[in-house]
Amino acid sequence: MTKTRRRGAELETAIYQAARDILTQGGLEQLTFANVAEQAGTSKPVIYRRWRSPLELAIAAIQDQIITENHGQLDEVNLTGQTLAEDLFQVLKRFTVSINTFNQALVITWFHHLDQQANPEVKDLLNAVKKIDAHAIERVCQRAQQRGELRAGTLSRDLQLMPFDWLRYRAFANEPITDATLHLLVDYLLVPAYQHALG
Repeated sequence: MTKTRRRGAELETAIYQAARDILTQGGLEQLTFANVAEQAGTSKPVIYRRWRSPLELAIAAIQDQIITENHGQLDEVNLTGQTLAEDLFQVLKRFTVSINTFNQALVITWFHHLDQQANPEVKDLLNAVKKIDAHAIERVCQRAQQRGELRAGTLSRDLQLMPFDWLRYRAFANEPITDATLHLLVDYLLVPAYQHALG
């Protein structure tokens, strides 16, 4: 009996799942377009037309998992805090879930062996992630400005990205990120820094 080929969203879902399964079982070295095509029940040309390399497919597959499990991107989270500190904590708590989904060990392996300038996929990923992170903080600050906690203005890019860089370092160093860690970051570093910049 001939197997019906999947198309559209169904095929994309199958490809992403196949890529994640291969990454989990065999690592990046086993993630070839041939292996993904076989496991997803499609052909190599279908995958070649969409992704430039197995690395780009791996990144897309993991981003898809993060967005699915978190019900959207980080800058789309429904903020419900009553203060700047509460909104910041909510965003960063969600961010730590994304880090865990992305698989710390896998990320460390990738970035240890890959040169950013020689890999446009990695450079594109980092740029896209930074844009989302910065927008998440912009939303938090806008809410704080509406409440009168901060004056009008925009934080520098460095201040917007500081909490995410700090947390990524801890994740890459395999250091625990607990609620106490997040409260330390928010209450003693971010809120004073943001109030100083827009106070």
